[in-house]
Formats: sequence, C-alpha cells, structure tokens
Amino acid sequence: MTVESTLILQQESTESPDLTVYSYSDKHKGAGYHRRSDGLHTVRFMFDDFKGSVKIQGSLELYPGETDWVDLEFDQGDSLESLDSTAITTNEIRNITGNWLWIRAAWILEQGTIQEIRYNL
Repeated sequence: MTVESTLILQQESTESPDLTVYSYSDKHKGAGYHRRSDGLHTVRFMFDDFKGSVKIQGSLELYPGETDWVDLEFDQGDSLESLDSTAITTNEIRNITGNWLWIRAAWILEQGTIQEIRYNL
C-alpha cells in the first residue's frame, strides 16, 4: 500500500558550473520515518535531453547534517549517469530498498532538464 507520492525535484535546468560538484534537493521523509517494514522506495525520473549524473541519497539521522548522507544503490544495480555520452530522454523508474529516515536527490547537470524526480512509498 502506498503511503504517499512525494515530489523531490522539478524543472531543474541550471547547468552545473563544476561537473565534479553535486547539487542537492531538500530532504524528504523516507520509509523508515513512516515505519514501513519493507523499506521500498520507487523513484521516477523524468528527463529531457539530460546529460549528467543523478543519484538518491539517504540518511538514518533524525536531524541530518551535510556529512550524514550516503549514496543509495538502486535495486537494479545500475546508475543514472550520462556524462560525455548519449543524452537520456526517457522516463526511468528505479527501486531502492532500505529503512531510510530521509532521502534526497543529488545531481550534476551538463545539459538538458531534469523535469521531475518523484518517489512513492
């Protein structure tokens, strides 16, 4: 049963001045916050001519600081990265499993737009 659908990021098209430094969204409540025992997060990424890197980070801290975040691995074991390669123009769906209290998006944008990143619990 889905608890909620949460918008993490919308219409991001500002190109990163440094392709080694990530930008971050605000934090959002994860499965652990809602005490969901399955820990499943389904994340939908909507891209338009996207070149760059995008990932999801999680924290187990109740009040996370900047050093309290870790990169989360998609259940499929892949990544959403297209630096110096073909742009991503499709919608992508990935699952992440873990009882994270908080999650956020991290991205580097070389070109294009991240139209939306949304997750369901």
